[in-house]
Amino acid sequence: MSEFATQFAKISQANTKVAFETRFQSIQNGLLKRLNKQIDGIINDDTTRRLEAFQKERDKLTKLVEQVRDYQIGLQTNAFRFVEIQETSEAAAVAADADGNATLSAAEVSALNTSKESISENVRHLQKLYYPGFFDGNLVLRIGQDADTLDGLTAVTGTVDPAGTTTPTNDNRTLIDALNTLANQATTFAGSTNTLVEATNKFIIDAQKKLISLDANVTEITAVEVARKNQEIEELKAQHANILKAISISFEVSSGLADSLANGTKFQPEKGSILNLFT
Repeated sequence: MSEFATQFAKISQANTKVAFETRFQSIQNGLLKRLNKQIDGIINDDTTRRLEAFQKERDKLTKLVEQVRDYQIGLQTNAFRFVEIQETSEAAAVAADADGNATLSAAEVSALNTSKESISENVRHLQKLYYPGFFDGNLVLRIGQDADTLDGLTAVTGTVDPAGTTTPTNDNRTLIDALNTLANQATTFAGSTNTLVEATNKFIIDAQKKLISLDANVTEITAVEVARKNQEIEELKAQHANILKAISISFEVSSGLADSLANGTKFQPEKGSILNLFT
């Protein structure tokens, strides 16, 4: 074979290698784009949506607990105030005619009217509370009506009618009875309010248990899914690397054969061979 044929084969093979490098680079870039797209698909799968749903539920429940806790604090404040109203009302009623002479002196009248006004003011300081799912029976509104009754009565110096009098001489007996009624009402309402406090406390405890469960779910999903995603991503990387490796090896083999053929176009007979006579 001629020297020209040998050189032509080598040049052709060199061009083939350059063309392969270009194609290989293009294939590699294409595979990398596909790999990145597949990785994005793994990262942005349903896990993100599930985690967002858990977080949304957690935020809602956390806000709910805060609101119920504020409501609970208001209930506790009212319960303490109910007890205070009950105690001061009973004390005022007993002190009204402490000497038992069925007559109020000027000093007793002054003390009774002062106590009445203080008790009425304390009733006005009760908080009007409301929260969906909890109902206090309008306790504050109802005891407020008792305070309105107190406001309409004034103790005066003079007779204290016997209990059960249908035609009172003055406001003295009516006022003392109203204080006793208010004391009984406050005692009942304090108990009812404490029952509501217990109900809110149970609600908060149950909600906190659910929050713990949500946190556990988030932690479990995060840990499991991160491990799974990492494994899938590594498998994809290995798969794409193997594809590139197979293409590269295939070319190396074919290129090696082509190199051998190109070099073989200039055949060199063994020394001493009769073919040397023609070369």
